[in-house]
Amino acid sequence: VNDLYIIMDVGRPPPLDVSQEAHAGCLSFEMSHNQQRIVINCGLPGTNTENWRQVARATAAHSTVVFNDTSSCRFLESGSFKRLIGTPIVSGPGNVPVSREDHEDGSLVRASHDGYADRFQVVHQRSLKLASDGSRLEGEGLFVSSDGDLLPNDAPDEFAIRFHLHPLVRANKLTDGRGVMLVLPNRDVWTFTAHEDRAEVEESVYLSGPDGPRRTVQIVIYGRARKVPRVHWTFSYVPPTGAPKTRGPGEEPELPLSRSEEHTS
Repeated sequence: VNDLYIIMDVGRPPPLDVSQEAHAGCLSFEMSHNQQRIVINCGLPGTNTENWRQVARATAAHSTVVFNDTSSCRFLESGSFKRLIGTPIVSGPGNVPVSREDHEDGSLVRASHDGYADRFQVVHQRSLKLASDGSRLEGEGLFVSSDGDLLPNDAPDEFAIRFHLHPLVRANKLTDGRGVMLVLPNRDVWTFTAHEDRAEVEESVYLSGPDGPRRTVQIVIYGRARKVPRVHWTFSYVPPTGAPKTRGPGEEPELPLSRSEEHTS
């Protein structure tokens, strides 16, 4: 019924000697519907790149989880070396397992990365389930200890789940505080729901446009991993009649989408 496309980054960072332009966007994704871009990463402008380069490469510029306001990769910061070899990635996710299952009702991708394991003892797992008719994307984020135990009490555990939106998408926060209505340029309507969590709408920037950086917005879910180790969210298409599509019996997603017991440190 709908052409809904998802592109997800499930790769490790490249070797140091070829990583001068690489981004820290592991497990980020982009989403488009009927050739209308909805969820994006900030990208990098074609001109005046130096002013935006490090901003664009940071995890916060991607539609994924940012832990404790730090990137999942570490960039070379020594001034003397930067003059010689630029700003390559010196460390990042080393274990990025991914699996895909295709069923009659849709496709499910599970992936995780350990880019925050050495600093915060946490592994980020992400699951995306795309409905077969293209009307819904179910997502789940799970934060598990990298050593198989509980998340340590003495480690910072603040997270932000970011969904950067294309500048042509109009976003309006719903009164319940957990949802956002998205209106596309062709007047198609989608809703974002954070279910048990609050959804914030904040400023962002789109860097990849032909005319240079443009203002846009992002949806953000904030939390603490020890208190909220699992976050569920949904993008849903609203049919032109204006009535949101409701689920019939047996159509509720089988949560959890993630399998924390599959993690191996």
